[in-house]
Amino acid sequence: MKCYLCGATTRFYLKKNGYMIYRCDSCGLARTELNQQYDSFLAEQYNKGYFTGDLSRGAYINYKEDKPFIIRNMRKFLAEIKKVKPRGKLLEVGCAMGFFVEIALKAGYDAYGFDPSDYAVDNAVKLNGDTRIKRGNISSVEYPAESFDVIALFDVFEHLGDPRRDLRKLFSLLKKDGIIIIATGDTESTAAKILGRRWTFYIPPQHLFFFNRQTLTTLLNKEDLIPYRWFRIGKWLSLRYVLHLARTTGESRFASWLYDIVKAFKLGMFPLYLSMQDNMVVIAQKKNHA
Repeated sequence: MKCYLCGATTRFYLKKNGYMIYRCDSCGLARTELNQQYDSFLAEQYNKGYFTGDLSRGAYINYKEDKPFIIRNMRKFLAEIKKVKPRGKLLEVGCAMGFFVEIALKAGYDAYGFDPSDYAVDNAVKLNGDTRIKRGNISSVEYPAESFDVIALFDVFEHLGDPRRDLRKLFSLLKKDGIIIIATGDTESTAAKILGRRWTFYIPPQHLFFFNRQTLTTLLNKEDLIPYRWFRIGKWLSLRYVLHLARTTGESRFASWLYDIVKAFKLGMFPLYLSMQDNMVVIAQKKNHA
């Protein structure tokens, strides 16, 4: 497999969940070998089980019930957006059940979102209305050109099948002075290096690309987007979600045992704040306005 970013030869890095991840020795970008059409993969992967604890998905334990934690984390992103764009038209890519669209609307933004998951979109529409939520992926959804002040991708960029093509589409939807904010994992973080294959972002096949600051910068620059602010973000998570990640992505038998104990004693919603410094966030703008 040739490197998606620089074209150099990649080599096998690790195998997990039956999928091979290859890494470029030249630039460091890592990529999952999907071996199926991306559109059909989207339809199969992001079903109800993805949001409700299906162990084969290694995703959320109960996205809807964990809303208080998700909202708490989303408010951090919103606070950073407000510093740059205190108002305007906002689009969330991969909006899931629409929680961020909901709080953005309450904060005064003209907010919209879309997601490929039928299950998630049905819930998002109930929350925000069908005029604000669309079903689809970046390639399939349609919006007027240069119509958004803010485009947000929170824990979504690593799921994209062709991020450069998708950035090109998003670029066309962004106003000349608009911003794009991306939150994803950092393969050069200490947590990623220490945990290795057990790092929470190494979840093939749902995660297809694995970036560091340099590879993400290079990719953005190729599509005339210039990063001008970077920061790290910690997250509030429920205890049961942390244990769910540990027993799936972390491949921990102890976490699986402990999860059953926590469930039996109804301690699953105990809040935990994790600041592992492995979640990087970048705000970028169009080259001619950088």
